[in-house]
Amino acid sequence: MPAREPDGCHHPSTEEELCALVRHAKDTGKQLRVMGSTHSVWRAIVTDNFSGAQTPLNEVTVVLDRYTRVFEANGVFVEVQAGCHVGLCPTRPVQGRIIERPLDSDIRQPSPWHDGSWEKSLTSTLHHRDGLALPDLGGISHQTVAGFISTGSAGGTVKWSVHEAIAKLRVIDGLGNVKELTPDGDDPDWFRSAGIGMGLCGVISTITFKCIPTFDVIGSETISATALSDDLDFYGDRKASGLPSLEKFLVETDYVRLMWWPQHNFDRLVVWQAERVPFEAKRELHPYREIARLPVASQVAASFVYTLVGHLDEPEAAVEHLLHLRTSITDVDWKGVGDWLRRFVIPPIDPSQPEAPQKRFPWLSALYELLKGERHSPITLGAAWIVIIEFFVTASDDALAMALKLPGLSQLFKRLGKLVPSHIDTVLSLFVETGPDGTPATQEFCDRGFMGLPMDNQMDDLLMPTWFTELWVPFTPGDGKLQETITRLRKHFDADGTPEGAYAATGAFAYELYVGKADPTFYLSPATGTHVFRVDVFWFGKNSGDPVKGFYRQFWDVLEPLEYRLHWGKFLPAPDASKPDQLTRRYPGWEKWKATRARVDPGNIFLTKYWKEQLGL
Repeated sequence: MPAREPDGCHHPSTEEELCALVRHAKDTGKQLRVMGSTHSVWRAIVTDNFSGAQTPLNEVTVVLDRYTRVFEANGVFVEVQAGCHVGLCPTRPVQGRIIERPLDSDIRQPSPWHDGSWEKSLTSTLHHRDGLALPDLGGISHQTVAGFISTGSAGGTVKWSVHEAIAKLRVIDGLGNVKELTPDGDDPDWFRSAGIGMGLCGVISTITFKCIPTFDVIGSETISATALSDDLDFYGDRKASGLPSLEKFLVETDYVRLMWWPQHNFDRLVVWQAERVPFEAKRELHPYREIARLPVASQVAASFVYTLVGHLDEPEAAVEHLLHLRTSITDVDWKGVGDWLRRFVIPPIDPSQPEAPQKRFPWLSALYELLKGERHSPITLGAAWIVIIEFFVTASDDALAMALKLPGLSQLFKRLGKLVPSHIDTVLSLFVETGPDGTPATQEFCDRGFMGLPMDNQMDDLLMPTWFTELWVPFTPGDGKLQETITRLRKHFDADGTPEGAYAATGAFAYELYVGKADPTFYLSPATGTHVFRVDVFWFGKNSGDPVKGFYRQFWDVLEPLEYRLHWGKFLPAPDASKPDQLTRRYPGWEKWKATRARVDPGNIFLTKYWKEQLGL
């Protein structure tokens, strides 16, 4: 059995070592969990009391960073060890998406996983070595292959699914015995339970995929006012335009993802779509750019904006987070970020004030004058925001530390907080740019499928930590469920008609919309038996507060009549002891899954407090 290492984890390199760890946990009554890239909610991954090197000795945490082999292809069948990443592994730890803080010193609990590359990933190996590909990929490919399938993750298409490509699983039960499982083998219930089992139905050792020939994707992205989109009739009120309905567009497009910004006086839509085409080695590639201009500077600026917006009620915490962010980022041209911000506004010289400091420090002069309330017309709210962000981006650490001591800082933040709902469009327009007057701004791209489909790999998890709950609304083409979902959300976002009411409903972030193919294979697939329309509710990870107790609750309530299911790896409602089946009652195969789980893990070594409460076990 591999020894526990200084990080508090075991790092096996063979299936025999994996089995030995499970037998050790069973024989000694310890809890055991396997950790991947930590892309899921933290408590869904770890043991009850995981805290790195301080993890109690009665808990076993397994990290598969030495169990990543992709075996030679057998025709279209490829076996891969569970720890291999689907695609790119970040060069620094991925954000732990947590609410309960396992360490008091920081909200970030990084994965022990620090290493990886495209070259060693599953998708790159399939493409370059075997000329093969998986039929579908998610918006990112940081995950390990076992983590990706175990939570029911999927990409944006109803034409293909990675789950239908799973031909075989090797799984280790709670007694330490390994068994090969197939859909039509001698234990189909275990196969159908372990495939999407959140690690509760055994440790997945290897996965065999039935692959397809590698392919390219050709597509486009448009950013426009939602009502001016030339891709689809989003609200269903432009039938005379001849544009496809929301449902028709999402169902008939090969791969598609929508980003909806429904804020007051803003309402913009980002439409990313791609077509699968045969691989051509000599094709001239034009990769998709998620942030077309100055991507690092833009993400830095956006991170600062969202950090400030998320802490208007506690400015000291905002400054502390920004200081931490600055010290964590070593390869950013801070002057370049300041120059990027200045392109929006350079405050005009105020003749009633000394001219020299205004020319040298326009941001500080404007900040001071706004705080005094003596300079009104030249400084709009949008300009004031840019001035403040520029101050936080370009000022020295000493100046930022001094900001904590400014007696007027709280007053300034309170003033901005009251104005944000009415001017959120000004803030967001800095980062979500359309063509003139809201007309579509278009970007075209073409790339290899395994590089192009994970379009969100370009987002930095440290700069833009994003948490979300993901609601999967079942639908059958023609039943109107997609349009009803949008109608319900639009009514909710409009709230009482005031900017303040709308902002409370929308927040300052986007909503991701896409579809998923019906899954006839796995009992706890959120797409079991039906296509699904997926609604991702985003929450900036540096915000103050707990979205589970606050922001997310409204969406779980608003869409409840549509009988959605939830993505197992994202944030779930707080468990309700009076409703133990609140998450499971919409799964026809739940009882078979539960019975199988009890059979393959008789000692409950894989069952944590989190999953016991969430699933009512």
